[in-house]
Amino acid sequence: TSFGCTAFALLFDDIEPGLSETDRSVFQSFGSAQVAVTNEVYQHLGQPQFYFCPTEYCSSRAVPNLLSSDYLNTLGAKLLKDIDILWTGQKVISKKLTIQHLQEVSSVIKRPPVIWDNIHANDYDPRRMFLGPFDGRSPEIIPYLRGLLTNPNCEFEANYMALHTLGQWSTSNNDGLKKDIIADGEHLSPVASDIRLETENDFGANEDLPSRIDKRYQARLALNIALNDWMQEINTNRQPPRVVAPLTITGPPIPIPPVPAPPMDNSATAVCGENMAASFTGNQPVVSQGNLVNSTIPSDSESELSEDPEPMEYVPSAVSTSDGCKDISTVVPAEDAMQVETEMPSVVIDKDCCMTNPENFTREDLGLLVDFFYTPFDHGMTSTQLLQDLHFLKVNAGVVVQGQAKTNLAEATAWMEAADKFLAVVQKVDRMIRLLQMIPNTAVVHEFFSYLWDLQGLIQLCACYVQWLKLGQIKESALPRLSEPSPNSPTWCSKGYKELFHSGDQEPWVFRGGVQGEIQRLLPSDGAHDLFLMRPPEVLLKKMYSYRPYQLSDEASTYNICLRTCDDGMDGTEVFPDYPNLIADRIIGAIVSLSPEYCFVVCDDQGVCGYALASLNAVELRQKTEVSWIPAMYQKYPKPSKEELTPSEEVIMSFHTPQRCTPLSVTQRYPSVIRLDFIPARVEDYSVPKRLLACAVMALKTSGSTGIHVEMNVGDKCMIDHYQRMGFFPIVDIPGAPDDVVYLGRAI
Repeated sequence: TSFGCTAFALLFDDIEPGLSETDRSVFQSFGSAQVAVTNEVYQHLGQPQFYFCPTEYCSSRAVPNLLSSDYLNTLGAKLLKDIDILWTGQKVISKKLTIQHLQEVSSVIKRPPVIWDNIHANDYDPRRMFLGPFDGRSPEIIPYLRGLLTNPNCEFEANYMALHTLGQWSTSNNDGLKKDIIADGEHLSPVASDIRLETENDFGANEDLPSRIDKRYQARLALNIALNDWMQEINTNRQPPRVVAPLTITGPPIPIPPVPAPPMDNSATAVCGENMAASFTGNQPVVSQGNLVNSTIPSDSESELSEDPEPMEYVPSAVSTSDGCKDISTVVPAEDAMQVETEMPSVVIDKDCCMTNPENFTREDLGLLVDFFYTPFDHGMTSTQLLQDLHFLKVNAGVVVQGQAKTNLAEATAWMEAADKFLAVVQKVDRMIRLLQMIPNTAVVHEFFSYLWDLQGLIQLCACYVQWLKLGQIKESALPRLSEPSPNSPTWCSKGYKELFHSGDQEPWVFRGGVQGEIQRLLPSDGAHDLFLMRPPEVLLKKMYSYRPYQLSDEASTYNICLRTCDDGMDGTEVFPDYPNLIADRIIGAIVSLSPEYCFVVCDDQGVCGYALASLNAVELRQKTEVSWIPAMYQKYPKPSKEELTPSEEVIMSFHTPQRCTPLSVTQRYPSVIRLDFIPARVEDYSVPKRLLACAVMALKTSGSTGIHVEMNVGDKCMIDHYQRMGFFPIVDIPGAPDDVVYLGRAI
């Protein structure tokens, strides 16, 4: 108190409810011990404003339940009446707070609670931030509270919407009376209407009926007002805080595992002072950001979800938006889908269109950002539709498989339309991320970077996968697997999954990763999570990359990359001055010529800067190579006749000698073969090689492959290390393997 602190908190959350033998001889129970300590501290400090956080701070942690908890009833009976008790609701993160629930809590603890609200807390999930409005709490509950503290996003800049809408809510019932139901509603503005949820009806989201038609506070209207004001902040020149001791990474990047949850700080502290807490003085609430941090620790409970819906039950439709992109918003039966031309060209997203577009970041872009990072129990309408469309395109990809498209012409046409609309939405999101990086408020850019880096990388992988599906090159034998539900990995479109997610019956950490996590679970990523979950770069990177299937026009670019990386990852141009295409003909020529179906490239603003070239069946590729590729190389490169050979002539001679076969023990475990190279000077982001590999892995897994291998010369130390960082392991104890070759494999 001598330092001027006038308010204090004693927090007993997230600790083991046990007493030592010494304490058991003094106190009757765990609750009695906490009460005794708290009362004594409170009186010693002169009875200041005082907060107490119980160990059972929500209904789900009350033993055996809220009304029958001996611990909570002890607090209500013995804790001094002027001490405020913190409460998070029915859950650690509660979707709704109702009057009935608050009355039950008050009857047990013998005072109105102070809500410790975790609705915008994101410390339990490193892939999520919450930019949606304060929701699920009707203004009617204000008279039933002694106050409210918000536990917001860890990132300061991410809390503008949370605090702005909380401020609107806190002043919406100043008279402290129950609201009157009104007959007339208010129309929503276009922007507020754009950010809609799948669970909404015409009244609003996640509130009781009186709340939905009450003019005092509506979450979507509050969101609209907050968007207007946030745009002013977005357009304000502001720099990020200085970093006193910047972090540095030594060694390879460490992937973030999908489970279990990362360790979190279980401590809880209070920073009290002017405008630091949301509390109610009489019936006049004053709201600002508190720093009272209640750790949201995930539990091990998992929901049991069942199979996916039947394929071809619907196809998405779209409406045009102001910028000409298609905004998917509704679904229509397949038989009602519009018939269009039946050609199936490969669509490539133009990554340069946004680089030359002088348009600034708009309010519509801000709304789209909020849509993808909404609230713990809801995603925005656009992101929800994106998930549904990705599922639809994946499970119904068989209708465009070569040879079947003509048989199922109407379904193939509907599928192709849906794919084009999906890619248009991806391009719109990609454009939003690019424009956000150019806003004047660089503090926002820096704090949002890791989330947008993750989102942009994933939607680019989605776009690449959908473009590959459009080519219709899936093996027919693999088609049944596309629509089979995964019992161990339920997805957004599994039966009952969305309903459980929206219900609030489970803590939100059960559904890890937000929209990005849902995208990853929809993609064929089992066994390859390290290619999707990576630690973000420590520095802000503005250069962005796109991924797509290989095209015939890419041959010159891929050959050039092969030449510039053939010398253990370094430029080999001077090694082969007379034959610039020779080394590429030796290393990658057979794959791109005979098996281009599983080949992919990554592009920057200059064009192709890397490739992942794979073949589904390495044995079949070897057979085709011997039949057609090697004879063609005989004609292209005549056999040298002299004894002392140059490096080029040594490579040429390899075409004229018996070809080495990959050992059967390798191809049985790792049936697919791959080669991945990129130009280091043009790849600033260390995630690019892994995401490029992910493109090939998804395609190979879709067609039934269970493993990939790569063959390297024993002297290529840097390249061997490069593959090991991407999850490959040296294959040892290979009978009959040559001494100058190293085989590396990876299960997928």
